[in-house]
Amino acid sequence: MLKIRQINAENRWISVCKPTIKEQHELVTKYHVSDEMLEYAIDPYEKARVETDEKRGITLLIFDVYVPTDEIPAPQTAPIGIMLTEKDLLVFTNEETMFVNQMAEQTLEAVELEYGNKLDFALMLMYRLSVEYLEPLHMIDVKRQRLQNKILQRTGRRVINESMEIDTNLVYILTSLRGNVSLLMEFDRIYGHSMTDQQADYLDDIIVEAQQGLEMAQMISEVVERVSDAYGKVLDSDLNQTMKVLTVFSIVLSIPTIVSGFYGENVHHLPFADSPYAWQITVGIAVLLMIVTLVIVLNRRWYH
Repeated sequence: MLKIRQINAENRWISVCKPTIKEQHELVTKYHVSDEMLEYAIDPYEKARVETDEKRGITLLIFDVYVPTDEIPAPQTAPIGIMLTEKDLLVFTNEETMFVNQMAEQTLEAVELEYGNKLDFALMLMYRLSVEYLEPLHMIDVKRQRLQNKILQRTGRRVINESMEIDTNLVYILTSLRGNVSLLMEFDRIYGHSMTDQQADYLDDIIVEAQQGLEMAQMISEVVERVSDAYGKVLDSDLNQTMKVLTVFSIVLSIPTIVSGFYGENVHHLPFADSPYAWQITVGIAVLLMIVTLVIVLNRRWYH
C-alpha cells in the first residue's frame, strides 16, 4: 500500500506498507528507488544500518523501533526503512510497525508548521521513535524490582519464567539500541557536514536519546544479571540444605537397621540376646545411638 502526502512544495512523504509487485515496480520507475535498496527496505529481518547509493542519490536508514506486544516470547523490536531520495522521503513499514505511520502523520503536522523539509521530517520521526524506548525500559525496570522482591520471599517456576521474560525483552531492546546508536553515528559522520545547524543539533539530540536508552538498558541488564546470579545462589543453597537434611536422616535411620541386623543374624553370645526383654533393649540401643548421632551432628554444625 502506498500513501503519498506533501511535506512542502518540493518534498513528499510516501508511506509504503507491504507493497505489492505492482507497487514495487511503481516505486522503481516513478520514484526512482533502486531494486537493491527496495529489497533492503522491505526485508523484515534487516539489521539497523545505513545504506547509500551515491549514483542515484539515495540514503536508506534501517531503524529499529519498539513494538508493543503482549505475546511472550515475541520480538519487542522490528526494523523500518527510512529512505531519503532526491525529492522524497519514503517510510517502509509492515503489519507490526504500522503504528509508525500514525506517528509520522503527527510528526508531519509539526514539520509543516515549521516549514521543514524531508530531512527535518526524518529527524523528528527518528527522535520520537528513539524516545519511545524509554517507557518500556522503565516498565522492565519496575518488573525487575518486583521480581527481586519475589526472590526474597519465595522461589519457584513462576519467578524463573518472569526472569526469563525480562531477559528476553532486554536482549531485543539492547540489540536494537546498539544498532540504532551505530546507525545514527554513521549517519552523522556521512551527512553531518551538509546539514544546517538546526538539523545537526536535532541529530545530536537523537543520538543523546538513543545513547541514554542504551545506557539505561545496559544498567537494567546488569542488575537483572546480578539478581539472576543471586537467585541461582539461593537455589544452590536451598539444594545444599536439602541434601544435608537427607544425609542426616539417612545416617540416623540406618542405625536401627544396623542394630537389628546383628541380632537378626542369630549370632551367639551377643549381649541381651537371651533376655526376655531383648526386643525392648534392642530398640532402646537403637534409639540411644540415634540420639547420640543427632547430638554429634548438631554440635559439629554439619546440619547448618
